[in-house]
Amino acid sequence: MPLRIAIADDHPVLLAGITHLLQSEADIEVVGVVKDSTALVALVSGHGVDVVVTDFSMPHGQYGDGIAMLRFLHRRFPQTRLVVLTGMESPLVLNNILAAGVECIVSKSDPIEEVLPALRMAWAQRGYLSPQVRARLVPEAGADDEGQQLSKREKEVLRMYAEGLSVIEIAARIGRSRKTISTQKVSAMRKLGLATDADVFQYAIAHGLVNASQQARANAAEAE
Repeated sequence: MPLRIAIADDHPVLLAGITHLLQSEADIEVVGVVKDSTALVALVSGHGVDVVVTDFSMPHGQYGDGIAMLRFLHRRFPQTRLVVLTGMESPLVLNNILAAGVECIVSKSDPIEEVLPALRMAWAQRGYLSPQVRARLVPEAGADDEGQQLSKREKEVLRMYAEGLSVIEIAARIGRSRKTISTQKVSAMRKLGLATDADVFQYAIAHGLVNASQQARANAAEAE
């Protein structure tokens, strides 16, 4: 019986490439291709999907993307294996994908053919990291413990900052002074060992504080 695969990615060229690759395998059946988490959940709900190959960052879906989506898929479809395809290169993000229960990760920097061994290992309930992921992945010892050291307000400030709000905007939203918000932001970054705004974004994504696609939109806005 062929492996039944669902593919989710919002990049048409990559989606077509993965589909073509998998359709060339006699023991693999592509049951559907989708572009967001809403369509992905509907597809897996309506078909006996063995393995989902999904992009990490997909905007607009009802079930979000990034870590939040992966955790939802694990809860909703515990028998379905997951392979994550990602352009994220932060060790923090990669380690937190693993912490979310995904053992097979393929970097978009690697040849697309890396998807094949990844999905087969996922079905066998074994781990697989593509070469670029292995090169970047390092243990993030104590990352979760560090996150627990943040106060509720510090975590809230980091989340809103990662969503693109300025210190002034955050202060106005939660009714605190600009100085207080700035102090909480600096304190949170110091506790977590974060040095730059990019580090804040990566931490927020890795811990499910914001969607992965929010960072992509923020990066695009900065580039304009």
